[in-house]
Amino acid sequence: MQHVFFNFQGNAVAAVLAFLGVGLLEGLAIVAASVLFARGKRRFARGVLIGAAAVAGLYGAVLLLFSLTSREQVAARGEEKYFCEVDCHLAYAVVDVRGSKVLGNGPFQATARGLYRIVTLRVRFDPETISPHRPKDMALTPNPRSVRVVDASGMTYRPDPAGQRALETLDGPSIPLTKSLQPGESYSTRLVFDLPEKAPDPRLLINESDWITRALIGHENSPFHRKTSFRLG
Repeated sequence: MQHVFFNFQGNAVAAVLAFLGVGLLEGLAIVAASVLFARGKRRFARGVLIGAAAVAGLYGAVLLLFSLTSREQVAARGEEKYFCEVDCHLAYAVVDVRGSKVLGNGPFQATARGLYRIVTLRVRFDPETISPHRPKDMALTPNPRSVRVVDASGMTYRPDPAGQRALETLDGPSIPLTKSLQPGESYSTRLVFDLPEKAPDPRLLINESDWITRALIGHENSPFHRKTSFRLG
């Protein structure tokens, strides 16, 4: 039985509501403190600010607690990592990896400095994860994604533009990870990386790139939170 992985630790809806709630409280506290200072009620204003700082500190402590108790996970070939979109999920899986020194033909040919790894990624909108409050026929456009390969030595590799262009001259354009999907739909796309031929234990990392995810409790983008990656070896 295959494992299923998530980019969230805990409940995504609760994390978003906690972030919005704390943000609202902090905003109200700043407004209240400003009014109190303007009216000369400095002691009350300081009390409001101390309370706001305590709430922010508690939120930060919970965020770090989730991060420090998280663990690194690695999905094998075909295993899915779910991205929580609050009221539905997208599932990502590496279904194929092949190597090539050269891609393309003629003027569009590209030669790797090491070895091109062409990763075939399957993306699907799992209809079983749709919230009761979301219309069953409503399309989903994903948040922006960040893609990179990290090996056991800590080296990071981004998709190789020259190799990607060369591959697309042969096989047609790759589908962007921001493609909209209807419930139940899926697609496969290819990513090209130029890795050293003997790169130790390369793993694919796909993360959301929205800055706000860094402030969500339990999100793998939050500070010190360990990641879920895809094994390419």
